[in-house]
Amino acid sequence: MNNSKFNIFINKKTISIFDRGFNYGDGVFETILVKDLCPLYLKEHIRRLHKGCAKLKIQKPSLLIIKNNIKKCIGKSNNCIIKIILTRGSGNFGYEFINSVKPNLYFVKIKNNKKENNVISSVNLGIAKYKIKENTYLSRIKHMNRIDQVLIASELNKSKKFSDLLVINKGLIIETLASNIFFVKENKNNLIFYTPRLDNYGVDGVMRNIIISYLKKKKYKIYITNIPFATINSYSYCFKVNTIKGLVFIDRIEKKKFSKADMLYNVFNNFIYA
Repeated sequence: MNNSKFNIFINKKTISIFDRGFNYGDGVFETILVKDLCPLYLKEHIRRLHKGCAKLKIQKPSLLIIKNNIKKCIGKSNNCIIKIILTRGSGNFGYEFINSVKPNLYFVKIKNNKKENNVISSVNLGIAKYKIKENTYLSRIKHMNRIDQVLIASELNKSKKFSDLLVINKGLIIETLASNIFFVKENKNNLIFYTPRLDNYGVDGVMRNIIISYLKKKKYKIYITNIPFATINSYSYCFKVNTIKGLVFIDRIEKKKFSKADMLYNVFNNFIYA
């Protein structure tokens, strides 16, 4: 399907070998949970998509274009996942491209496997051996070059002990394979929250920012700061978040065991999907 500014594809099963997203990771994407026909946190996803477009200098699709095509893509599926992929477009092989290239905008419906989203009896994290590279320009956005995450996932595939891996560089905690991470200190029944800075690495998660805003609204102290792995024993609780699986409490990172997070369930009830 075409409009004046974008080539639009809904649930397309194939992709052109000339698509620059396929060839060079030249694009951005968003993965959105749909519940009862409603795409959750859509405006926040589109805001991040647009930030990625600005960084990569790709034309931004409007909110109306995205909303209309998500609706078509969802169809009659009450609960599913929608992936939006925006590439610079298709052209000849080679890094250079003509300025008039028309972006390709894909909408893909994915079945939501609820069994995978159920609470795991124990959530244990290992440490990724692979170190992602510093990139202050591309940090925070969700660009299509995800080879760092693929290499970390290959490590996780070989492990039977861990359900996820913690990503660390220069001794600082960044995130997990596909989630942002939070730590909590308890001081005289007061909860203080911490989450890593993402100036040089990582993805600025939609759910991460929603949790930060929520905590500020509820008058909790929240620090966005560098978190050395060496300080991990000073925290009482830990959890990770993304928009597909919601908020998941972490039981252990390597040898560090966190307290049961019973008192946090009431705080975060709306964000626990399982």
